[in-house]
Amino acid sequence: MIKELDFSNIKKEKQRCFGGAWYHKVMSVPHDFLGITGVVTLPLPFIKRFDDGFNNNKMVDFNHKNLDVSSIYMGGHATDESDVGLAFSRAILNNQITEGACVYRPFWRYITDQFSDEGGYDLANQRYYAASVLSNHNGMKNVYAQYHPSFSEHYYLPGDTLRMTLISPKPNFLQLTIEVIEVSTLPYSVNLRKKYLLKTPADFVSPLFQSMGHGTKMPKTYKRVNAIDQARNEGKTAIPTKTSVYNALWHECHLVYSEDGKQYLTPLNEASSVSMSCPNEQGFITTAIDSKTGRQNITIEPKRI
Repeated sequence: MIKELDFSNIKKEKQRCFGGAWYHKVMSVPHDFLGITGVVTLPLPFIKRFDDGFNNNKMVDFNHKNLDVSSIYMGGHATDESDVGLAFSRAILNNQITEGACVYRPFWRYITDQFSDEGGYDLANQRYYAASVLSNHNGMKNVYAQYHPSFSEHYYLPGDTLRMTLISPKPNFLQLTIEVIEVSTLPYSVNLRKKYLLKTPADFVSPLFQSMGHGTKMPKTYKRVNAIDQARNEGKTAIPTKTSVYNALWHECHLVYSEDGKQYLTPLNEASSVSMSCPNEQGFITTAIDSKTGRQNITIEPKRI
């Protein structure tokens, strides 16, 4: 049930850009939220930055390692930060893993000093994901996890329409769910699925992962992000690029909260959020956020600068 909250008395703070990527972020004001949910049609990425030579005539050349990565994700911040969603990734085609990215696959990235869940794939024991520690600062682990690439039903492609939800099923944990709303009719996606006999896309549920403070009464912020992440460049100056990501459409996006024991949705709109386009607003084309639904269309095109 949708029931809009009044955030007029909350002072909004301007966010600081984080280096190393081109991204548009819409982040909520602090509140005792339970999570975030939104329906998004995945964009068309034209990747133009690689480790070596590539076919410039292709939308993506998955025979070469890409250095720009299209990602569409959500996140929450309570005690610690978490980012979860979809990253343009490698795939298994013709029984071989590609060199470069060609499909969107689920990931979850979280910071914890407790249950890190680190470890590799163990398909025999039904552990279908791997979790790697990217960094460890005095016991605070930055963990990145991704589902195994052999499950092509969890390959999501440009033009697919999905509902992504990030919510806390129990205190200090988060979980990502993806529901398939509509399968893409774009030529790239139709042809890739047909040529490589990929399975029909299916719903996805991540394991629970540690994220302290979520599911408690403390104030939290939630966000949605559209990005071109850049390999080996996190925290540095974003690299100029001709890579573009066209027409990611958030049909709706809502924050989840509880009142009198019932769950409600309030739109993630300009009244409840702060937006930013980094590192330069001229590299983005964005529509105004619809006040009732949170609807917004986003194109990332750094070559416009």
